[in-house]
Amino acid sequence: METHALPQQVIDSLAKKIERRPTRDELEQHHVLPITNVAPALQAKQLELERSLLEDRLEHMLENRHTREELAERNVLKATSVAPALQAKQVELERNRLHDTLDTKLEHRPTREQLVEEHIIQ
Repeated sequence: METHALPQQVIDSLAKKIERRPTRDELEQHHVLPITNVAPALQAKQLELERSLLEDRLEHMLENRHTREELAERNVLKATSVAPALQAKQVELERNRLHDTLDTKLEHRPTREQLVEEHIIQ
């Protein structure tokens, strides 16, 4: 059996690369390796269990979320039958309508003199 000696240049190059190699902690911080205390043989099973727990939690939250009607009752969502693409315009139109109504009421409001004459204010 013949053994080949590596040239000194290759040995030096490998030694430098090993010196610059990141530590396990650095690899974990950069998410190259998972942060875990579990044996490597069990890490895949741990990941599968964590994902399963997350799926179960998400499914539970979706099952128990409020309906659109409940959110409208709580004033979280606007109760509307308008298509979502038109809802912004609907809000703008409603605001303009309220503005016009307020302007009309302010125009017809009695003057201070009229209120004094009718003994509403002094």
